[in-house]
Amino acid sequence: MSPEHVFTLAKAYRMYFSTDTYDFIKYRGHIKTGPLIQQRDRQFYYRLSTKLNDEQIHATLLMTHFFKPTAYITDVVTPDAVDAGIALSSRAENGITVLKHDLYEVRKRLKPRLLDEWLYAPMIDGQRSVMPTSLSEVMSRILPLDLACLLLLIPQPDKGYNWPVYWERREGKKSSLGVMPWLTRLRKADQLLNLVRPSWRQMTHKLADAFWASYRLSSLTPEQEEYQLFS
Repeated sequence: MSPEHVFTLAKAYRMYFSTDTYDFIKYRGHIKTGPLIQQRDRQFYYRLSTKLNDEQIHATLLMTHFFKPTAYITDVVTPDAVDAGIALSSRAENGITVLKHDLYEVRKRLKPRLLDEWLYAPMIDGQRSVMPTSLSEVMSRILPLDLACLLLLIPQPDKGYNWPVYWERREGKKSSLGVMPWLTRLRKADQLLNLVRPSWRQMTHKLADAFWASYRLSSLTPEQEEYQLFS
């Protein structure tokens, strides 16, 4: 990927995650920018262009902006950010194999009695806390981003499971607090994964169906309904 293309993509990723006015999928990452040669930070775009392949660049930009929507290029080129991008890219290379392995590991530790707090937040003195365990795992990078999209965004109508709709009703769609900002980021990440990974939709729906079917004797709906947290 040329340095100029990296420059354009970096601006597009930042605009996509930090605002609601730019549709990365519609414009395929195209955005108006000034000439790269005139940018004082142009060295960083050249560095990414020469150090990473196209898939790794996309993954690094995705990971960085998912966790920090307003990230600048100096955030993208840190060793930790690049390592996270390479790790996400390698998951794509391994395809369904790594997802199946990780789902197996999640299923082993996520016992039926833990489902409610994992999906809908722990109950404390009869009231739910603000953050579900599943999202805490995403924020602490325990639950991989692609796996989080698979488990949290795909509804299971036959089991009454629709995680995004539950949180929209609980917090309000426009809430800037709690889960909703992270849900927005997850949805954007899922759109980007679908753009760069072949058969992402078909593969993840099949895996999600099989995973949640393994809880055939358990409910995926919240044990207790809550009033809207933020209005």
